[in-house]
Amino acid sequence: MIDDEDDEALAMPRKKRDEEEMDITPMIDITFLLLIFFVVASKMDPTKMGEIPKAENGLAISAKDSAVIIIQAGSGDKAALSRMSGAEFSSDEDTQTSEIVEYVTEELKAGKNHVMLMGDENVKVGEVTRIQKLIGDAFADDFETDKLSFTYIAVKEE
Repeated sequence: MIDDEDDEALAMPRKKRDEEEMDITPMIDITFLLLIFFVVASKMDPTKMGEIPKAENGLAISAKDSAVIIIQAGSGDKAALSRMSGAEFSSDEDTQTSEIVEYVTEELKAGKNHVMLMGDENVKVGEVTRIQKLIGDAFADDFETDKLSFTYIAVKEE
């Protein structure tokens, strides 16, 4: 028969660790899962108004050498567009696109080689970008052949 005291004597003592190391792999996994969740769940709102910086120094561009499109805050998110003469473009986007292309084409034929977008301070940046992209897409070949050399965005000086 084995004595209880002999069992205790045979038990191996635990090794003492010099330093306890922590496994941070699960914490890194959770961090990346949270990051992915917030990137996927966040909503980007391109209609929010951004601030256009004020000009400190700039190149003076003559309006008489440019096809000028005046952009003013309109109803809702859309901007009201007009020519330098005051004639307004249509509020329908498809009609507006064809009118802008026709207007810039006429101005290019008249010897102008710039497009100037003059915007009101309350116009949303997305609208200015939309009009600039519209002109860039319609006249991509003209930019390459230097018929249309630049599109400028006019900023208000104080």
